[in-house]
This record gives sequence, structure tokens and C-alpha cells, in this order.
Amino acid sequence: ENELRTGPEIPIGFRCRDEGARVDQVKDLKRGDQLFKEGEKITHLYVVQSGKVSLYLERSGKKIEIMEGKTSHVMGDAALFTNNAKHILSAEAAGPCKVLEVPIDVMKAQVDGASPGVKLMVKSLVEGTKQNCQTIRGLKMDKDNSPCPQFSIPTLFCILSLVAKNSGHPVEGHEGHLQLDWTTVKIYTTRMFRESLIRIQHVVELLKKLGKAEMRFEKNEDEIDELVSVTLFDVQLLEDFAEFYQYNLYKPGKSEIIYVDPLALKVAKALVELGKDYETDFRGAVRMEYDKLLRDTKERFKFELKSLHLDALEKKGLFVKRQSTDKGEVFLSFDKVEFQDMLRFWQIIAEIDKWNEKGMVDLNEKPEAEAADDKAKCPACQGDITDSHNFCPSCGHKLAA
Repeated sequence: ENELRTGPEIPIGFRCRDEGARVDQVKDLKRGDQLFKEGEKITHLYVVQSGKVSLYLERSGKKIEIMEGKTSHVMGDAALFTNNAKHILSAEAAGPCKVLEVPIDVMKAQVDGASPGVKLMVKSLVEGTKQNCQTIRGLKMDKDNSPCPQFSIPTLFCILSLVAKNSGHPVEGHEGHLQLDWTTVKIYTTRMFRESLIRIQHVVELLKKLGKAEMRFEKNEDEIDELVSVTLFDVQLLEDFAEFYQYNLYKPGKSEIIYVDPLALKVAKALVELGKDYETDFRGAVRMEYDKLLRDTKERFKFELKSLHLDALEKKGLFVKRQSTDKGEVFLSFDKVEFQDMLRFWQIIAEIDKWNEKGMVDLNEKPEAEAADDKAKCPACQGDITDSHNFCPSCGHKLAA
């Protein structure tokens, strides 16, 4: 029989029915020890036996604590009734604590073997806990006091694209350019969407920094420069970015593609630039000779293209394909439009991250300033790795072959 003993200081024991062996594990954690990360697949059920666990979200390098798990708090129960469930929060020890770790399959067997009434009650409690957690998560994120909170990003870019399409004036001689009266932008931002005018102005500054916008100032009656109009060069980009960001932001779990990895950004920029003059096949993919690509990346972008770089792209959901011919030639292919779109989106997100770090948009800084150093990093933990590694020596993450 499976044995279950409860109590803050008494270990809970789960035994396999067939073998009688214990399958649980009590972990003694110290402050800062990680239990799991947002977006990871749930493989274990965790029960806090003593101490406290911090459940949080990490955004733009900052941790936002959502709640604390104290004695008897259970984590990972969402996987009891949902296949391939993922953690919606990260968890780490808030101080010295003991946490029981039980494989989720073992716990599922316990629940499945319970009477229908008990099973129904457990499912109801799990669903209620999940909904409460999501509600608290949303409330905490709404209180994010960073210069550009994550949940404001789609709104800000949507405001600009809507105002441009409804009230923008075409600029003569510049196809696709639309000029917006700043007073109109003010009204839409503050009255219609109840957003911060300072934020929307910083977004325009960010676009100017990326070469996607222009700002016109005039002296007011007090001889102070005042913003009077904004010209947007690519309104469709703003709409596409807002749609892309909101879709991935509100997806269940953590969507890696909206978090910029500098290494992946660097590789995407090189591939897009080197492949811009190549014609696409019927699938929309470009096909580049691999040896020439290696030479060009080293000569023009000052880094050696390795499997580590391709692994960084793959972790973000961008895939490249290597193919060999009968003559022994190797070609690399990728979806041209997908890479072009993602490069533009990542460039915007990278600038938003800098804005959140500095508290302002630095128009004097060149966008995407890159270090000359090309030391490869593990895409999972950012530890140092070399091309000879098949697995990260720090965290064990499997690297691309």
C-alpha cells in the first residue's frame, strides 16, 4: 500500500506498489536554491515541509514575487489533471527550507486510484488553486513599476499604429510614412487607453533610435522645445509587433521568443544581412553555402559561426537546416521572412530592455552595441562553453550537435 504521512517536520513517504521502494526525495535547500523555472514542464510535485519558498516571475532581469509558499504548500499539482502542463511561476528557496519532491506520475497514480468523490474534490481544488494563482499573477504584473511594464508593451505599440491608421497624414515623397499630430496622440493615449504619455513618448524615442520614426519640435511661447508631431516610417511593423508580443505574452507558460538572447540576436542579424540578396524557394527559404557563410560571418561580423549559435536560435524557436549534397557540399537554409521579422522584433525588445534598465531611452547610444568578445554562452544558464562541449559543464544543458 502507498503510505502518506503528513506534518511540518515529518517526511512524507511515497512507495511504489510493486517494489516497495521510496520514490520521493526530501531536499534541504538554502536561500536562493532554484526548484524550477517558469515555462518548464512539470515533472514533480513539491511540498514545503519547513521554511519558505518564493514563487516569482522574472521580467527584464528583475524578480517580481507573486506569493510565498510556506509549510504544507503544494506546487506542481496542475499536472495531475493536465498532460504536459508547465509551471506558470518560478520557485526558489526564500531561506533554509525542506521540500519534498515526488515524481508527478507517482502522484497521478495515487489520485487515479482514489474514489470518484475524492477525485472530483481534488480536481476542483486544483483548478481553483490554478485560477487563484493566475489572478494574483495578473494583479502583481499590473503593479509592475518598471519604466515600461511588460503588459503595457502591446498597448503602447497598438496605440501608435491605431492613431497612425486613423488620423495619420501621408508624407509627400515618402511612401508608407505617416505623420501624426502629437495632440491627437495625447488624447488617444491618456483618455482612450488611460496609458502614460511619458511612456508613449519614450516608445517614439525608441523608434527614432532604431531609425523607424522622426520627431518634430517647435518653440512654445516660453521658448521651450515642444513636441508637435511624429512621423512613423513603418506603421505595419508596429501593428505586427503588438500582435506578436500580445500573443506570446498571454500564452500559457513562458514564451522564450519574447526574451532576447544577445547571442541569438547577433546570429539572426548576421544571417538576415548575409541572406538578403538570396532568392527564396517555394517554401520561402534561402539556401546558403555553408563554407562561404562561415567565412562571411567571420569577416563581416567578427565571430565564428558554431553549433552553439544555432542552438541559441533553436531555443528561441528559430530553426535552420543543414543539408549535404552528393558532391559533399553543405548548405544551410532558413525561412527568410521569419528571420527578418524576428530580427526586427528582437531589436525593439532589446531596446525596451535597455530602457527598463536605465529608466530612459538613450538616444546617444548606438542601437545593438555589441561587444567584440565572442565568448560563447550556454543558452540555458549563460555559463561559458566551447564548441567541443556536447553538454553545458555548468547546468548539463544539451547543446546542438
